[in-house]
Amino acid sequence: MLGVRDLHKSFGDNQVLKGIDFEINKGEVVAVIGASGSGKTTFLRCISFLEKADKGEYIFDDLDKDITKISRKEIKALRMKMGFVFQNFNLFRNMTAIKNVTEGLTVVRKMPKEEAEKKALVLLEKVGMLEHAYKYPDELSGGQQQRVAIARALANDPEIVMFDEPTSALDPELIGEVLNVMTKLAKEGTTMIVVTHEMSFAADVASKVIFMEGGKIVEQGPPEQVLKNPTEESTKRFLRRILEHDD
Repeated sequence: MLGVRDLHKSFGDNQVLKGIDFEINKGEVVAVIGASGSGKTTFLRCISFLEKADKGEYIFDDLDKDITKISRKEIKALRMKMGFVFQNFNLFRNMTAIKNVTEGLTVVRKMPKEEAEKKALVLLEKVGMLEHAYKYPDELSGGQQQRVAIARALANDPEIVMFDEPTSALDPELIGEVLNVMTKLAKEGTTMIVVTHEMSFAADVASKVIFMEGGKIVEQGPPEQVLKNPTEESTKRFLRRILEHDD
């Protein structure tokens, strides 16, 4: 469904991605783990065209092309197939929850306002935010804002939803409500790539876990293998640090 081969990205002299090979199939949930600075977010931003990669082959459904040769028109069409949930919500502060969800539908898709609002209400109900549909972001908790952001990401009926550390900006007591929504989406068969520090989510919900270090994928496989019986020393080290931190 979506894949990259030999993906590279540098910022000046800093080589952030050093030849990533990755694929995700329909219905899979891939959790991407690793220390800060390992390239996880840059990887996600490159495959969603929020960042321009330097080199690599890009595959999405029947498109198979050099990532640097994909046209603006093709990028626009590919983006319509993706939903993206940011770490810091990125909601429009001057718009209500429902308007945040409908904005893309009415402006980009040219959907009639009434139809867009009907769809937005269904999605807000799906993420448990129906009663807050007409509130502004400043009237919502971080967890509620992130749930609105998830509803917005689902508005285009994307083939794949990407989450960039969706709970890391939240207070501990609010993390569960966002993870519950994501777990529900996974159970419904939503294809998801999730950059996360939530090891319990990776263990319980992901179909595949990828461990990144130094701009490379060091280890990947089913969660029970990567998280419980990792083969690489760097994966073991990372997981030990996480467990010590949790203690």
